[in-house]
Amino acid sequence: MRSRRAFTLVEFMVLLGIGLILLSIFIPYLLRLREDNRRALCANNLKQIGEALARYARENGNHYPRVVYDEVTMPTGYRAFTGADDDNPFAPNSAVQPNDVTASLWLLVRHGLNPAVFVCPGSDDSRDLMTDAAGRFVNPSQRGNFRRPSNLSYSYASPYSSALNFRLNSDWVNFEFALVADKNPGVDATSDVTRPSADADPVAQSQANSLHHGRAGQNVLYPNLHVAFHRTPYAGTFYSKAQEERRPPGDNIYTARMTRPATQSVEIPVYVNGFCGRNLSPATPDDSYLVPTAQDGPSSPPPPLSATQPAAVTATAPATATAPTAPGTVSATAPAPATAPVPATTSATTQP
Repeated sequence: MRSRRAFTLVEFMVLLGIGLILLSIFIPYLLRLREDNRRALCANNLKQIGEALARYARENGNHYPRVVYDEVTMPTGYRAFTGADDDNPFAPNSAVQPNDVTASLWLLVRHGLNPAVFVCPGSDDSRDLMTDAAGRFVNPSQRGNFRRPSNLSYSYASPYSSALNFRLNSDWVNFEFALVADKNPGVDATSDVTRPSADADPVAQSQANSLHHGRAGQNVLYPNLHVAFHRTPYAGTFYSKAQEERRPPGDNIYTARMTRPATQSVEIPVYVNGFCGRNLSPATPDDSYLVPTAQDGPSSPPPPLSATQPAAVTATAPATATAPTAPGTVSATAPAPATAPVPATTSATTQP
């Protein structure tokens, strides 16, 4: 009777080694396929947002969505996530505060866009359930903003700026102006959108990339509804020419180029590192400043004005909003005047 031959220890170890080699090949491949799928789904979200932005602009004099802009007491800066349960963001007593960039995006939901589109599959965020403060389901028109920061995975080009000739208008912005992208990572212990220079290596650039997609880069939406994945935040104005001419890339989409908007004609190198902060605004008409950042929670209510407090504010930057400029560039603060101009007509502008 023939005896059955068992595996020897050596043969078992060889088979185990082959199995581990195959796993080392296929697991990264499967992870890459999953990430590619997430990027594709994210890009599809941005295309839907872009189509909604285009429809809104066609119906509102070519203006992209924007809630009330307080040009007198807040000519620069933005707020976020205020007035979630307010049913009219344009009312004088609305809980949606002026200059709220997230409420501006919520106008697309009020016009029919599914809030699930604002959640990137490469993030840990979850969709807004469209409920009121008591948890009851409501219509989009009964809400004025996203319920919480985790309901929004994307950043929007701030429409609030006193810069000369600045207009967030579909027939005014150039085709390389970044409108929406994966959320701005901001500045904290692990991220700093102001630190890497335009010509920094990929490892350094990852510090300024969105937290989504493994920090390898971010999907960016442009006015012509084109969506591209960029491995650097320098993906704004002039980015395509930079690729063609092999020079430093375009505008940093997560920073403002100066600490104050330029209220007179001035030339600033596009690829300066820039500045990041809640009281900053786009510095020039082609300066994409995509907000909110990953650190932004609901803005606090503004303090009441005293009887002696002046109407206009000084548009100065905070002590923390500093950043180096790219080598060989000019100072990013010199051209701007010390105070922001006060409009002669009204204290706040609205948009339907």
